[in-house]
Amino acid sequence: MASAHANGGDASLPTIPIDPQTPPPKVVSFHATPDVPASRNDAFNTPQDDGRPGEYFFYLGALANQRHDFTHAIAMYEISASWAYKPAQYNLGVLYLNGHGSEVDLPRAMAWFALSAERGDTQYVYAKQLLYAHLSPAQFEQANEIWRELLPTYGDATALARAKARWREVLMSATGSRVGSAAPHMLAGGMVGLAGHHQPANYDVGNGGIIATTPGEVTGVHNTDGAIAYEQLRASRNPYDPKFETDLLSGTVTVGILTPIRKQDFDTPYKDGNKPSSDSQNPEHQ
Repeated sequence: MASAHANGGDASLPTIPIDPQTPPPKVVSFHATPDVPASRNDAFNTPQDDGRPGEYFFYLGALANQRHDFTHAIAMYEISASWAYKPAQYNLGVLYLNGHGSEVDLPRAMAWFALSAERGDTQYVYAKQLLYAHLSPAQFEQANEIWRELLPTYGDATALARAKARWREVLMSATGSRVGSAAPHMLAGGMVGLAGHHQPANYDVGNGGIIATTPGEVTGVHNTDGAIAYEQLRASRNPYDPKFETDLLSGTVTVGILTPIRKQDFDTPYKDGNKPSSDSQNPEHQ
């Protein structure tokens, strides 16, 4: 495979990394990354959304892609890609590979696949390897030229640094410490929905009314405690840290055999000095 794509240009120029030892995958789909996830039907107005603009522009591109407005999809994906958002870079490769929004352009698709594979994501690496196996030496050389043109804007060396700077900027705006604020508690306003534990505040006074106690409530938006709103931004300096990819709102758990609680158990001293909660003492829960 490597000999079929020998570089014909300047040997000192960087080329797309290719592992000739990697066997072509048995199953690879050149379909776009799932477009508009059902979990993202909110207003993208949490602090972590502000810190990850790439996700928002990917969402806009995905909406355009669903409508087959491929020109707009490419424009939105390119903005997302400039924030080092790999799904957008991969989807750009898919669009050029399929001739959506332009003529079929295999070298340009290869360049975008190579960018998406920078972090070693299996799906993107396989896509790059599979397309590489179908390129002529001339096409691969052209792909390298395009890739080198894209690197200064979309490569991780620049784009990820840009994304991390944005992430840090949003985190630093979380408090007024830079201007000497001594406020002990902060509320972040404008958050709706349940994603990331952003439960809308509801102060029920018995008649369905709301007691407006903060500027956010006065202006009609919901508030979330800053300790929750900025949880991800404090957890990592990388907005695309793999640990953020886990969907905490769904999953599978395994539990053991349930043991009934007997009333006499509450009269037995416990080794740690603690008894079960008062809710557990309800006879209906035996």
